[in-house]
Amino acid sequence: MNATAQLTREQSPPPVVGLPRVIHNSVALVLLDLLNKAIPLIVFPRVVRTLGPAVYGQLGFATAVAGFFGLLASPGFSTYALREAAKDSESVSFLVKHVLGARVVFAAGAYTLLALFTLFFSPPDGQTRLLIMLSGLAFVAGSLDTQWIFAARSRMSMIAVRGALSQLVYAGLILALVRGSRDAWIIPSATVVSLGLSTVLIWLPARRQYHIPLPEISPQTWGMFLPICLVMGFSSLMSMIYDQIDVVMLKYFRADAELGTYVASYGLMTMAMSFLPILGQVFQPLLSEAAGRDSNTENRNAGKRYLLWFGNATVGLALPIAVGGFILAASLTQLVFGNQYSGSGILFRWLMLTIITGTAASYCGAQLIPNGREKKYLVSVLAGASTNVVLNLLFIPKYGALAAAFTTAISQGVVALMNYHFVKDLTKPPLLTALAMSVPATCIMAVSLLLMQMFFPVHVLVLVTVGALAYLGAYGLSLRLWNRTGNG
Repeated sequence: MNATAQLTREQSPPPVVGLPRVIHNSVALVLLDLLNKAIPLIVFPRVVRTLGPAVYGQLGFATAVAGFFGLLASPGFSTYALREAAKDSESVSFLVKHVLGARVVFAAGAYTLLALFTLFFSPPDGQTRLLIMLSGLAFVAGSLDTQWIFAARSRMSMIAVRGALSQLVYAGLILALVRGSRDAWIIPSATVVSLGLSTVLIWLPARRQYHIPLPEISPQTWGMFLPICLVMGFSSLMSMIYDQIDVVMLKYFRADAELGTYVASYGLMTMAMSFLPILGQVFQPLLSEAAGRDSNTENRNAGKRYLLWFGNATVGLALPIAVGGFILAASLTQLVFGNQYSGSGILFRWLMLTIITGTAASYCGAQLIPNGREKKYLVSVLAGASTNVVLNLLFIPKYGALAAAFTTAISQGVVALMNYHFVKDLTKPPLLTALAMSVPATCIMAVSLLLMQMFFPVHVLVLVTVGALAYLGAYGLSLRLWNRTGNG
């Protein structure tokens, strides 16, 4: 069977996935996320304190620059492969052979471009250039990543176990080897080792269980998928512009210490927002499956059900994290960063706005790629990127990192509005239930935290625990009341 026939033959999608399977996958990824959070709670403070704001700013700049070239290395390949594998499991061999083959070639080309950029355009200090080149090795090490195969089959436990092992290796290397600011190069090196190990641990069972072939470099077949992947890749580039361009601009307009404070605060915010990629891994394959089925009543209902679950989980996590982080910002940053990073509390507090707008952008755009609307998604993120670049150019030179915190949130809000506009003719995002349950619980949590801070000056971890218990108790009560009214 030729390649064209393999992609265009009648698909045989898997059966509708029920809530227990979704919960199982979510639990597997949540356990991995707990490990991913537990490790940074040890590693992240150690790194930021050991390196100091200036060197940590250099590392953040290097990571951001390498990230842009990493998008050139994989312009939408994994997203496209996951979507197609979710729609038709028998396309996996074709996707591995040709899409991964293209990804290897693109990764090599992107690293070459990164080397040229580092040589001619990066800041001249040797440590920054070394960090850029080491950070770029990460996308080379991950060019053979095949975890999308298991994600497409909703086998998240396989991803979680392998990811946990690689995270432990990363943490061990950092804790054992990083002793001072001159050891900054160990951090991107540990990332490369961790990614390489994760790639191998996923590749071996994928080859054994799905009999996947080795990648082939066959440019004659790239025309079948490359235009779609390039649109997705350019969309990801625009997303990264409104997510990371502020780091690059701060490097050129402000001192390294201010950049380091912003990067550290942004990193802590990203840890708080890590539920988004987890939910994406769980629900994107399900939404792709629903989009790939016939448009009968049962399949439409399946898509609506997945979107409802996605909305409940998204809103139910985003609101309490953003509000709790806003209230406890100063205490949290003092606990994690120590006294070196003055001003991080204010930055972290206003970065909490990004959790709201970023979550809205992710949720409202969840239907675009599964339904083949890559170009509309591109328009949304292009609007967000343009907004962020203009605002950063206007305000970062004068207001620095504080301006960057606001411009990122505003840009995410622009993307959210555009995404919502582009999915109005599809299944309407059902947010009433999620808001009805989460808003009262979040208010109760916020009052509890404020009262505890006023009358019982306890450790911030105690406050986090109290806030979580207050929210979960109120949320459970809201859920029961909502279901009793027959609206659930």
